Amino acid sequence: MPELPEVTTIVNDINDKLVGRTIIEARLTSFGENLRVKSKQDLDQLLTGKKIEKAQRKAKYLLLKLSSGDNLVIHLKLTGQFILRDKSAKADEFTRMVLNLDDGKQLRFNDRNGAAEAFISENLEEIKDKVAADAFETDLTLFSKNLLSSDKKTIKETIVDQRIIAGVGNIYADEALFLAKINPSRGPKALTEDEQITLLDSIKQVLNEGIEHRGTTIDSYRDLLGNPGTHQNFLRVYGKGNRPCSNCSTSIEFTEINGRRTHYCPKCQPDNQLTLF
Repeated sequence: MPELPEVTTIVNDINDKLVGRTIIEARLTSFGENLRVKSKQDLDQLLTGKKIEKAQRKAKYLLLKLSSGDNLVIHLKLTGQFILRDKSAKADEFTRMVLNLDDGKQLRFNDRNGAAEAFISENLEEIKDKVAADAFETDLTLFSKNLLSSDKKTIKETIVDQRIIAGVGNIYADEALFLAKINPSRGPKALTEDEQITLLDSIKQVLNEGIEHRGTTIDSYRDLLGNPGTHQNFLRVYGKGNRPCSNCSTSIEFTEINGRRTHYCPKCQPDNQLTLF
């Protein structure tokens, strides 16, 4: 699932390659009937003739600012892709929307699962109201306050809750908790101030590593040019169940916490303090 590093990578690529390009046609494909477009929005009318001024990110939302003043808002959900192709390039699977550009390129919005979203927004406040600040916008005071207000039983559930800290999903949550040496089943209210400091720093570190490696490709994530990220080659615990911990050689354990895949080292992240509240 694209998380903050993956969306950041795509945003950076758009700003590098597409600023100033004009959308000359916007169309939904036959698959696009299932694209979650805000009701009664005519994307062709709203997008055609508009220049791409810049791309931004809010949490896991990709925001394409247009010359009209509107924003094309995209959430990639689990399997969404936003890929730049030549018009003559072979078709991608599950393309739901195509934006033809004035230089002969196409932006293709692909999504295997059909859960990804695209809509036009005049006011980004409606996006900002849905999510908390991300790790790079969050200080310790806000992070601590949000942890204490969480209604989740475990710290793993808490840091993937976009109302607590935005942009973190399964992969980077497991990596951050391992780096901070915090068991994922710990209760959010049980963390000491030192542990909160370490965890917030660890979240920032693993997100920056993901950005440096242009994202993590476990399944369908691709960058703007259709290339996989490389951060999967640098993961410490995620996806490494039953393999030796890089710190202590203990076998990494795999479990589920409220339906979410969770990987941790039982020695580096001991479960001797699992107070929930």
